[in-house]
Amino acid sequence: MKIEVYNKISPITGNKCVIEEANQQDNTVSYLCMQSGYSSHENLDDGSDFQEKFEKGMTELMIDCKKIDEDNRAWYPTFMQMPGGMLYPEGTPDTWSWKVAKIVPIIGDERLEYPIPGREGEYHTSKLDVDNASTYPNMEFGTALSELYNIVKEEIKNENKLRDNSMQ
Repeated sequence: MKIEVYNKISPITGNKCVIEEANQQDNTVSYLCMQSGYSSHENLDDGSDFQEKFEKGMTELMIDCKKIDEDNRAWYPTFMQMPGGMLYPEGTPDTWSWKVAKIVPIIGDERLEYPIPGREGEYHTSKLDVDNASTYPNMEFGTALSELYNIVKEEIKNENKLRDNSMQ
């Protein structure tokens, strides 16, 4: 993937703060406003079949917070799932915030509370710790994103330690 940094004006903030990401597999472009946290895709025309399918994987809040730009493209608060954590919007359309939650291990008998659907006798080994998620005002996307990146760095550091220890 190729990333061109801050080459577009955000329809959300009016500032030049949008990252444009080209997907070379399907030759499409996605957008992320680094100030507001809103994202879009070149095929997200309001009222299109692509938009209808895209919204099936979204929360009601994300859909309710949708903004349409001057090119009739829909923009939504983003969510990011990365190794070790997730960033997502939570609240109501009038008062929502960014949440950053870590992925934590499920240990011992607690695993019995998290069966894997369709796989009898198998249980999840980790979960998203939403009870201890950090909260940031919706206009502080950058701060929330920094916390997510710190979680990812820590996860990578821990994985490297485990790999190094297993090689000894």
